[in-house]
Amino acid sequence: MAAIIITGTPGTGKTTVSNIVAKTLNSSLIPLNDLIIEKHLYNGHDDKKGYKIVDMEALSREINLSLTNINEQVIIEGHLAHDCGVDELVEYAIVLRARPSVLRKRLNKREWSDSKIQENVEAEALDLCTFEAVEIHGDKVHELDTSDLDVYEVAEIIIQILNGKKQLPPGKINFLEELF
Repeated sequence: MAAIIITGTPGTGKTTVSNIVAKTLNSSLIPLNDLIIEKHLYNGHDDKKGYKIVDMEALSREINLSLTNINEQVIIEGHLAHDCGVDELVEYAIVLRARPSVLRKRLNKREWSDSKIQENVEAEALDLCTFEAVEIHGDKVHELDTSDLDVYEVAEIIIQILNGKKQLPPGKINFLEELF
């Protein structure tokens, strides 16, 4: 069994794209946000920042438990997917990215607080998810800018990566100048 990680800052398109890719490839899908809420895999809520404080050990145990029932390719989706404790099973780690201006618009539609939006936009400009994914998964990481693509185009590019027809190694996307 091989795991495909689709990660990135909130608002880059992970959930929608992962659903399309999973259906196209007839793969199992583990959406981390749903799993965290369903299994109550968090230790509390940070009211100031507006997010749940995830118990990463419990999340890792739950994912590994879920994987024991899956014998095929599985897609694990979420902004914490690159750090969920299944490193040895990961065949590909796809980091979805978006320009800070695009990301800000997408997160504003969610009616998030200005501080939460700013925190995520800064994390995106600093390549935080890419940096963490590369630290953990090395050359298995591919990085894809979703800013000017629709979800079906992004899904098609991911499928090309998974089929070995395209490579998008990290390091070519830089959003620092746009933000700073």
